[in-house]
Amino acid sequence: MIHHLVLFRLRPGVAREDARLARVLAQMDELPGRIGLIRGWEHGWNLVADAQAWDYGLHAQFGDRAALEAYFDHPAHLPVLAQWEEIAELAFCDFEE
Repeated sequence: MIHHLVLFRLRPGVAREDARLARVLAQMDELPGRIGLIRGWEHGWNLVADAQAWDYGLHAQFGDRAALEAYFDHPAHLPVLAQWEEIAELAFCDFEE
């Protein structure tokens, strides 16, 4: 199993109430139904107030590295990624269980 972790830090001027954020979160909820390669999908707001904490996180699971790499280029994933990049910094880590 491959675990894909993504951290999102909202860019200055982007609030949780931003309409762009509402749209991208709704689209994230739809991705597991649109991309059959996804085995697990959890995402949500950070709960701990700390200067080093990121604002939002995603934990996705894939059966193998080939599935993860196919997800990166999947036509349903790319527009969601582009929307996130407009409103947040992203950091990620992928590891095998």
